[in-house]
Amino acid sequence: MENNNEWKNKNKEMTDKTFRNYFFLITFGICLLVALLNIKYLVGYLGLFMNIITPVLIGLGIAFILNIPMSFIEMHFLGFMNRFENKDNRFKSKENRFRKKKNRDINKGKRMIAITLTFLLVIGVLAGLITFVIPQVSTSIDTLMVKLPGYIDSFNTLVDDALAFFNLPATMWSDITIEWDALMEQFGSLLLSSVPEIFNATKNITVGFFNAIMGVVISIYLLADKEKLLTLKDKLIYAYVRKDRADFIQDVSTTANQVFHGFIAGQITEAFILGTLCTVGLAILQIPYALLIGVMVGMTSVIPVFGAFLGAVPSGFILLVVNPIYCLIFVVYIIALQQVESNVIYPRVVGGSIGLSGLWVLVGMIIGGSLFGFLGIILGIPSFAVFYAVFRKITNERIEKMTVEQEKPA
Repeated sequence: MENNNEWKNKNKEMTDKTFRNYFFLITFGICLLVALLNIKYLVGYLGLFMNIITPVLIGLGIAFILNIPMSFIEMHFLGFMNRFENKDNRFKSKENRFRKKKNRDINKGKRMIAITLTFLLVIGVLAGLITFVIPQVSTSIDTLMVKLPGYIDSFNTLVDDALAFFNLPATMWSDITIEWDALMEQFGSLLLSSVPEIFNATKNITVGFFNAIMGVVISIYLLADKEKLLTLKDKLIYAYVRKDRADFIQDVSTTANQVFHGFIAGQITEAFILGTLCTVGLAILQIPYALLIGVMVGMTSVIPVFGAFLGAVPSGFILLVVNPIYCLIFVVYIIALQQVESNVIYPRVVGGSIGLSGLWVLVGMIIGGSLFGFLGIILGIPSFAVFYAVFRKITNERIEKMTVEQEKPA
């Protein structure tokens, strides 16, 4: 009798579970059908929603990046403030409440000091760039513009000499020049016809500036209440998600945090080192416009793998017009510097935070760039690294489980 009742209860539980699964599938199918039938409206509402939450997303990105120096400042420069905390719980509850409030005030003060120092650091870096680097880069550009006609004449003379040396038709360079002038005229016409697009771009820049300001304000609140927001996130996950799935989500978020932190900090540091080495090396080799070229190479080095070469292409073209010998020296130096970057700097600065081979790095860049453009190229690699790490862990766990089941005695 008891076995019969137990079987009935079990059968009822299975029936209820099956009903819930079928109900979920039917509901999901209906929602998917309605979404597909109204895809135009859905895309429009999705775009409106993205415009609304853009400042929040910008704030999240700024807070995520600034959390790296802020945590460093809290740990290494403001760690002495922890000595003022009282962690003795031997007193009465009323006194304990007072001490907890005092500790909260100390932590809040430490956090506000860390946020202030972090933003002062960022402002100081930007002020240094505006004060020292940008004027010199601007001077280099002005000098290049002034001397460019003379460089072009010298380059034309060099081309004429090369044509005469190789017995090529003298009109070849003239034909190329005519085609170039025609191309410039077409470019001018295209520029005039794109005035409405320029107006839209100006409007987008204004909206982007407003979103950036709001993002900075939101990032301050996010950094100030970081622990509370993370605790709220954990409570919501464990309150509405099954425990094993909640543990899995927590594991994925921890992996993502480690990978993105390591990648962003390492990539910025690597770009700074590479730009500095490029500037110093070219200055030692007495190559003109060393600072301008170093800034271009350093800025493009934020893009993984091909960034330095992307900055080297316009730099090499500038030096080719100035003097082909300078261009040749620069090409040899940038190739050598890229080898040092790939084999020495990148492994030590970025380290194993990515955990991907060269093939998967390219796959992550291609997928991210195809979906989200320039930002996807940069963030596609750590995103794919997180996916790869999670998928590898799940695969290994399944293999271990299958191995254990096979080793069990029949």
